[in-house]
Amino acid sequence: MKVLVIEDDQSVRETLGIVLETYNYQVDLVEGGEQALEQLKKSWPDVVLLDLSLEGMTGEEVFTKIQQEFGSVPPTVVLSAVSQGEKRITHMPGARFLAKPYTLDQLIGVLQEVYRAHHAA
Repeated sequence: MKVLVIEDDQSVRETLGIVLETYNYQVDLVEGGEQALEQLKKSWPDVVLLDLSLEGMTGEEVFTKIQQEFGSVPPTVVLSAVSQGEKRITHMPGARFLAKPYTLDQLIGVLQEVYRAHHAA
């Protein structure tokens, strides 16, 4: 599975990269929306891990820009400690929400669920 991680906190981003590679996922790491759009032009992931609280462009704005630019959005898991996070993703059709802090089992489980659901459709 190819995963694009969009996370502005460098330590969180790098930790996610290490963990996901341990599970044999192919991982691309970017810190914000503009980098994500550039990365998507090069390589389309199976799943996106998207932080809501990004600098410069919110997670919702990143999601909307991907939709506008590419006509669709890869299956997306929103990671956030932000209160009201689940309400905020109502404007992000198909996105799943995983509240921080989460366990590795929860992270891997939701990635596999989203991947399977998308590929079963």
